[in-house]
Amino acid sequence: MDKNKKKITSAFFIMLIIVVLAVTGYYVINKKITQDAADEVKLPNTEYGKLLAKDLDTAYPKTPTEVVKLYWRFNQCMYNEDDLSNSEFEGLLKQLRRLYDDEFLSHSDNSWDKMLKNFKLDKKKYKSNKQKISSYIVQDNDDVKFGEEKGKECAILYTNTLVKKGSDRVRLYEKFMCRKDSSGNWKILGWSNAAKEGKKYFDNSEE
Repeated sequence: MDKNKKKITSAFFIMLIIVVLAVTGYYVINKKITQDAADEVKLPNTEYGKLLAKDLDTAYPKTPTEVVKLYWRFNQCMYNEDDLSNSEFEGLLKQLRRLYDDEFLSHSDNSWDKMLKNFKLDKKKYKSNKQKISSYIVQDNDDVKFGEEKGKECAILYTNTLVKKGSDRVRLYEKFMCRKDSSGNWKILGWSNAAKEGKKYFDNSEE
C-alpha cells in the first residue's frame, strides 16, 4: 500500500511540475508576443521608430539628394529629441553611419567611439543653448553637379539649414560630397561650410 501511495504521490508531483512549467511558459511567451506587438505599433508612430525601422539594405536612397535629406532627418531627430534613451540614440547613429563612405569612416576621428562621444557632446550644447534644427532644404537632384573622384562617380550638392537658438534664427549653408560605392549606392564622403556658394544657389532658386 505504501508503495502505491508513494507512486501516486510521485506522479502527482511530476504532473504538478509539468503544469507549473506549462503555465509559466505560456505567460512568458504570451508576454513576449504582446510586448513585440506593442513595440511594432509604437515604433513606426515616432520619428525615431520610422528611422530605426528603415531597411537600408533593400531600400537605400537612390539619389544624392535623398541621401543628404535622410542625413538631416537623422540629425534633426538625434539633436531635437530630448527623451531618447542611450540605446535609441546609438541605434540612430548606427543607421546614420550607413550613409557614410568607407573612406570617411576609416579616419580615426570618425571611429564609432569618437563619433558617439562627439554627437553626445554636441547634443548637450544644443540643449544648454536651447538650440534646435528647425528645417532643412537640400539642393534638387536635377541641379546637383556630378563628376568623378578617384575613379568613382561623385556628386556635389548644397544644403540650407535653419537652426533656432533661443529666440535667434541662424541659417547654415553647407556643401556635401557624395560618392558611389561598389554597390552603386551614394555615400557621404564629407561636407564643409559654404555660406557664399550655398546662399547664392538658394537665393537664386527662390526667385
